[in-house]
Amino acid sequence: MRAFLGIGLPAGVREAIASATAKVRGLHAPVAWTAPKNLHITLDFLGEISPERVALVERLMRAVASGFAPFSLTAEGGGAFPGTRNPRVLWVGFLEPLELVRQLQQNMGNALSGAGFPREDRPFHPHITVGRTRGALPPAWGERFVQALSGKGFGVVPVSSFTLHESRLEPSGAVYTPLCDFRLDGSGKREIREEREL
Repeated sequence: MRAFLGIGLPAGVREAIASATAKVRGLHAPVAWTAPKNLHITLDFLGEISPERVALVERLMRAVASGFAPFSLTAEGGGAFPGTRNPRVLWVGFLEPLELVRQLQQNMGNALSGAGFPREDRPFHPHITVGRTRGALPPAWGERFVQALSGKGFGVVPVSSFTLHESRLEPSGAVYTPLCDFRLDGSGKREIREEREL
């Protein structure tokens, strides 16, 4: 099954993002927009994993979560990967400071790679994917998207847990099924050592 680890968003943040992107969604560009209920922050995309590996992921992530206290992120503005000229992914970003979410993601990566999961080769950039392009966009469309979201605040995201999800691709779009929640209940000061799978 396809799986990922992510942080959910409050309903108010999802609604604010959907409202802000409604204007550009109406421009009829070839973009597959993320359903508001599916908006989230991806911490680690695990790809295809066997059901037998789920228990291992749960054990590793409980250890990671125990080293962090809850924190908050503030969603604001938008951007595009790899850039606005030929964007493939459209996103909403977060204001600094981002040290805690970056450290959380790094500790997750250390634990998972130590157990044989592939490590993401790109730097972690916390974001909420709101759309993926499906063809050539009109000239300057990427810039229009970023301008439409520039300076707009979407609210605070309290991070008290993260979730392991199964992701199924269906004709109507992706369907996410939560498998396990991991509560942040530590001091945030403990180092998570790599755990090697025996």
